[in-house]
Amino acid sequence: MRLTLMGKIIGDAVLINFGYLAAFYIRFGGRPPEFNLDAYVSAAPWITIAALILFYSYGFYSPGRHRWEEIFSAIVASGVLLFLASITLSYMLTLFAFPRLVFLIAFPLQLSFLLLWRRFVWSWSMKRLGPLRILIVGPVLRARERAEQLKLSGQYLYEIAGMVVDVPVTFNGEMGSEFPVWGPYERMTDAIDSLSANGVLFCHDVPLETRISLVSEAVSRGLSVYVIPEIYELILSNSRLEQLDGIPVFRLKSAAVKSEFAWGRLVDIALSLALFIPAIPLMLFAAFALKIENPGSPIFFVQDRVGQGGKTFMLLKLRTMVCEAEKATGPVLAVKNDPRVTRVGRILRVTRIDELPQLYNVLKGDMSFIGPRPERPFFVDQFRNSVPGYDYRHQIKTGITGLAQIEGKYSTSAEDKLRFDLFYAKIKSPVKDLQILLHTLKVMLMRDKSM
Repeated sequence: MRLTLMGKIIGDAVLINFGYLAAFYIRFGGRPPEFNLDAYVSAAPWITIAALILFYSYGFYSPGRHRWEEIFSAIVASGVLLFLASITLSYMLTLFAFPRLVFLIAFPLQLSFLLLWRRFVWSWSMKRLGPLRILIVGPVLRARERAEQLKLSGQYLYEIAGMVVDVPVTFNGEMGSEFPVWGPYERMTDAIDSLSANGVLFCHDVPLETRISLVSEAVSRGLSVYVIPEIYELILSNSRLEQLDGIPVFRLKSAAVKSEFAWGRLVDIALSLALFIPAIPLMLFAAFALKIENPGSPIFFVQDRVGQGGKTFMLLKLRTMVCEAEKATGPVLAVKNDPRVTRVGRILRVTRIDELPQLYNVLKGDMSFIGPRPERPFFVDQFRNSVPGYDYRHQIKTGITGLAQIEGKYSTSAEDKLRFDLFYAKIKSPVKDLQILLHTLKVMLMRDKSM
């Protein structure tokens, strides 16, 4: 038996409305007045539509394997937004017989119902799908690196069947790997058959001719095929076909063209102004906590960052590390569980309150809400040398959050973040920006995500 898409939609819609009905009966001691229920009946279709749009935006109806932590965070984020949207709709529809207390009672009920229902759906789907057995194809060190990354996701999502590498290898346990190792690349079909792999991941640095041949073979076998793109391929994808005197050519388009639409700047100004007033109490409370913990330390942290066009600007944040954190080491990237982060700073980072002063950077025009995270000049120079095409991201205005922050993790490499940034340059649109903002609320609840 299979849970269909329509079954999921119906289940979500029923539970959302059941939460409201239960809240009405709780609010009125089991006997809700008819005129109050009539107000609910008038609002129910619009609230249901809003809920389903939110669920769709959070990927509730997308196929594939997802971590429960990600689904849990999406349910909580969508529940909060639905609570706000429902109150707004009741005012817009002038349904004042819809008691406000019902919204407060319905919120935890709906969350509970949805979490139980979606946990069942997730368990059912994972049992039916099982882990994807992936064969990784690439140079030895790169294949091992990707295998370790996937292993951290948990065995219920992905299972590393083995690796096919670029040098002759007999089988299993060689080169210090815990995964079965095959080589050279021409042995991929033998590895697929022997290891019962149902998915293949191709690293970006498999030679092009070899990759084309092996990808074609994997596709012809009906496997799930994943290809990590070269940076050059992502840049090329942002192009259009033209001709030069009869010669077919790809003309590369600047990523900056898409990022300079008037709507983007207008939305940045409107959002930053709308959020600045409610942000003031949070920043004052955070400043008070920082002063209690470290009376002599400055509250704000100002640092040079590289923005659009390679120009530097002063990024503003609330201080989360001890003063002179890099005095002994020089510039060092922050790491997970960084000992330089103070106790209050850790809370500010988890809640992202430390990022609120960047609303000023957005108002000034140094940054946008959505875009690649700005990096320090010292590390930009390093990445320019180690990551080909890194400067291409500077054609896009930097942002408080972006595609790399909602799709990547804290440990995602600079090269993979660049892939997300370049892909964002290709698909940038008002709808995509709104989706990224929605997902930013979700990743704030996930420990392994980075802002």
